[in-house]
Amino acid sequence: MIKGKLKTHVQKPPTGIHKEIIQWVKINNEDHLHIILHFSTNIICLAILSDSFFLGKEELVILNSWVQEFFYNLNCLFSQFQSTAAGFSISNMRAAVA
Repeated sequence: MIKGKLKTHVQKPPTGIHKEIIQWVKINNEDHLHIILHFSTNIICLAILSDSFFLGKEELVILNSWVQEFFYNLNCLFSQFQSTAAGFSISNMRAAVA
């Protein structure tokens, strides 16, 4: 019988490979985010076109202002998300160097 615990050795990947993997994941996540944004804008455009067909011109003016406000808020949200993600990646890079 073996007495005691078996020791396992965990090897860290080389720093070059680790950095490449992190960079690949970031690019992959950005691509997925862009796909989701394009899909959601296509859904919104479809909803606007179908509403304009069913509601008529008077209601479309109100709907247009709502859509403009929605896109403005979406743009602000996306800008804040990008700045937050950039700050997060910079702090992670500083922690990795230290």
